[in-house]
Amino acid sequence: MSYPDDCIQNLLGKNAWWERNEDNSLCRGALVRTYVQFFSSIPLELTTERSDAHNHHLAKVVARPLRADGRMAEAESLPVAGLPRLDGAHCYVVNRAKRRPCLVLGAVDQRLITASLIRGMSKWKGHLFFWAAPFFGVKQAARDGYNPDFVERIRHADYRSFFWDRLPDDDGEGSILRLDQVQPVGYEYQSCEHLGWRLSKQALAIMDEWLSWLIHDTLPDNELSSFRNLMQENSA
Repeated sequence: MSYPDDCIQNLLGKNAWWERNEDNSLCRGALVRTYVQFFSSIPLELTTERSDAHNHHLAKVVARPLRADGRMAEAESLPVAGLPRLDGAHCYVVNRAKRRPCLVLGAVDQRLITASLIRGMSKWKGHLFFWAAPFFGVKQAARDGYNPDFVERIRHADYRSFFWDRLPDDDGEGSILRLDQVQPVGYEYQSCEHLGWRLSKQALAIMDEWLSWLIHDTLPDNELSSFRNLMQENSA
C-alpha cells in the first residue's frame, strides 16, 4: 500500500501501518464495519401523533430539536400504540446511520459480568460494548466531498479530532477517521463485520499518542510531535 510523502504513516516505512488480522480477533486497532450514527449538533427527538383518533395503524411522525434543559415536545394528540409516549426524562432520539469502516479503539476483552449479579435487571444495564471510531471517505460525493485544502491540513496533523488514512484494499483518495465520534458497539456477533486487518504495533502506538493529544490537549516529545514539527517547518 502506498502513502503520500506528507503523512504520518511514512514514519514507519512501506507496508508497516496495516497488517493482516488473520483470526479476525476483536482487538485494539482492528478494522471492522458497522452502522454508525450521524450526530447532529442538536439532537432530534422523535414524536408521534395519531392521524385518526380511532385508528392505531396510521400515525404522523415528527422529529423535533431536543433541548438540553429537559423541555420536551408537548403532547398534541392521542398516543400511538406502536410507539407509546415515555414519561419523565425518557424520550426517543433519532439519528441517521450508515454502514462504515471503523477502527476499534478500546474496551475489548472486558471481564464478563457474573449472571447472578444482573439477574432481574433490565438487560441493557449489563450489556458490554467496545469503542469504535468511524472512517468517512474523502470523496463522498460531487457536492459533499471534503475540501482538498482541509484534507491536506488533516494529513499534516493540524487537528486533534481528524486523522487521515488510506484503508487496506482502497486505492482511492483516502479516508478521514473521526476520533471525536467514538461510538459504542455491542459485542454480539451481528453488531459488526470483521474486515481482516488491524494496525501494526507501531501504528497503534502512534494512534495512542494521537488519542492522548485529543483527550489531554498536550503533546509531549514523541513521533506525532516530531511529525507535526516537520510539517510546520515545510509549510513555513
